[in-house]
Formats: sequence, structure tokens, C-alpha cells
Amino acid sequence: MSQTHSTPQTRRRRYHKADTFFFPAAVLFALIAVPLSVQGIYHHQPLAPGLATPLDHGQELLFGYGLALVTGFMATRVTLPTLLTLATLWLAARVSGAVMPHGALPALLNGLFVFLLATQILPPLLRSAKKWRNQAFGWLLLALCGVAALYHLARGLDHYGVSWLLLRESVLLFALLMLFVGGRIIAPAVAGAIERQGGRLEARVQPRLEAALLLLMALAIVCAAIPGLGLPAGLALLATAGVAAARLFRWQLWRCIHRPDLVALGVGYGWLVAGTLLLGAVQFGWLAPGTATHAITVGALGALSTAVITRTWGHRHRCLPGFYRWLLLVTALVSLSALLRILWADTLIGLWSAAALWTGAMVFQLALLLWVVMPRGQH
Repeated sequence: MSQTHSTPQTRRRRYHKADTFFFPAAVLFALIAVPLSVQGIYHHQPLAPGLATPLDHGQELLFGYGLALVTGFMATRVTLPTLLTLATLWLAARVSGAVMPHGALPALLNGLFVFLLATQILPPLLRSAKKWRNQAFGWLLLALCGVAALYHLARGLDHYGVSWLLLRESVLLFALLMLFVGGRIIAPAVAGAIERQGGRLEARVQPRLEAALLLLMALAIVCAAIPGLGLPAGLALLATAGVAAARLFRWQLWRCIHRPDLVALGVGYGWLVAGTLLLGAVQFGWLAPGTATHAITVGALGALSTAVITRTWGHRHRCLPGFYRWLLLVTALVSLSALLRILWADTLIGLWSAAALWTGAMVFQLALLLWVVMPRGQH
């Protein structure tokens, strides 16, 4: 009887990309969670008690949807057991949190998920980073994971004020994350598109402006956490909005109007500019916090995440250019949802209209993902 001998090839670990689960799971969760949250907050007998307060709504959008996106984008080489563990912890945290709000189990599951995520994405990132700006990105992710873990601990212990502070800090951290990652995605993509037309883009990553964004937002994040430092926090945020606007203008996205994916990324970055400007206004007492927060969480996070998801799956499955045209519809629905949430949030009709537009955007996004994985003969 012949014996099969293992070889280095057969013993080699197989790695997987986390976005295969987390991108569609995040979209499906966002599709369901937002209308359930509006129903729970503004109507009696909530269908999901864990989504029935503004604090829980913000928690699930940032630490449920947002961290799922971070996992899908950053965890690109994980073993199958690790991917299954991440997926199980995330899913169990969402389900338990929806039906058992403020309990020990959701806090534990969320904490374990954040810890495992940090161990997967941070060590290789920090080891490979040479420039301080790249190292700062690693420390930013560590700060985001740390704030998420502390939030779930504070929520589990019923420290309401601390929970709100950490949630507001997480909004700023997500804004900084999108300013950094968005620039790293948009700059080379726009430069390549312009070069294929025979032109040239001089302003790409723009390291000085990127460094300014990192330093200004870091200052804003620290000052916003300390009572009495609202003025420097607001000034830092207003300056961030100005730098981000200059960076966006220098990318000359109007030269890529034929590229729906780049248009969508530009719209998302534009929401970041608006959102940081509004967050600065909040620090001066000129605006309600919820208005600025939703410019970041709905407008910027919604538009940028759907663009990145569509581009990632479209490139991997070699979709034809016509596929990306549908992304413009998703971006338009997300942007309209954000506008309604900002301008018409004082009425139940406005809130439900914003929720319906968001849900519609996620339905189309999920349909795009399903279309991509269909057999080629059905495209």
C-alpha cells in the first residue's frame, strides 16, 4: 500500500480574506439595524430592545457595522479557524446585544471580538510600517479597538456618561481613519485614471497634508475628551476640514467623472469634509451633536464603505465597467439619507424617510454583492 507523504506545499497554511464574510454581513446588518433602531426609539414595544436607545443605535452603527468593515478591509490574511471565530463572535455579539441590552454577555462577546481583531491586524501592520505616518495608522487602529473595548466595558457596568464620551471619541477616530484610508485609496486610483487618459496628476498622497490631518485630528481627539478644551478641539476640527477640502480639490476628481467608483469615493470624502466642519461647530455650541455625527456616520461612512466594498469585489471578480454605474445609485441614496437626517431630524416622518433611504441603499449594495458572486453565465 502506498503511503502519502506530506510536503511543504501541503503543509502550508491557507489564508483567507475576511471580507468574504464581513462585507456582506455588515451590509445585511446595516440594512436591518437602522429601521429596527428607529422603531425601537420612537415607538412602543421595540422589536429589538438592544437598539432602542440613541446610545445603543450609535454603538451598533460604529462598533457593529463600522468594525465589521474594518475587519473586512484590514484582515486580508487570516486562517480559516480565525475567520470563523471572528465571524462567530461578531454575529453572536450582534444577536445577544439586540435581545439582551446592557448585559454581561454582549459586552464579553464584543470585547473578545475586538481583542482578536487587534491581534490579527496590528502586529503585522506595526512591524512593516517604516514612516511615522504609517506607524500612526497602526496606533490609530489600536486606539479605535481600545475605545471600543472600553465602551463595551462601561456599557456593561452601566456607566452612561463614560459610554457617551467614548462613543463621541469613536466618531472622531472613525473620521480620522476614513481621512487616512480614503486618501490612500483615492490618490493612486485617480492618478491611474488620469494617466490612462494621457494626463498626469501631481498631487497624489500629499504627505504634508496627510501629516497635518493626522496631527490636527489627534489634537481634536485629545481635547474633545478633556472638559474645558472645547475651543482648541473645535479649532482643530475646523482646520482639519480645511486641509481635507484642499486635499480633495487637488485630486481633481472632475477629470474622472467617467468613473462612477471614483465619483462615489469623492462624494464620501466630501462628506468627511462637511462632517469635520460640523463637528467643529458642535464644539463651539453652534450645532446639535447628532447633526454632525450623522454627517460622519451616515454620509461619510456610508458612501466610502459602499464604494470600497463595491470596488474590492468588482476588482476581484473582474466585473465590467458598467457594473460600477449602480454604485452611483447607492451613493445617492446614502447621501439623501444623510441630508434628511441632518435637515429633517425633528420629525418622525423625516427620521423614517432617512431610514428608508439608508435601507434602500443597503438593499442595492447587497444586490450588487450577490450579483458579483453569481455564475458568469448569469451576469
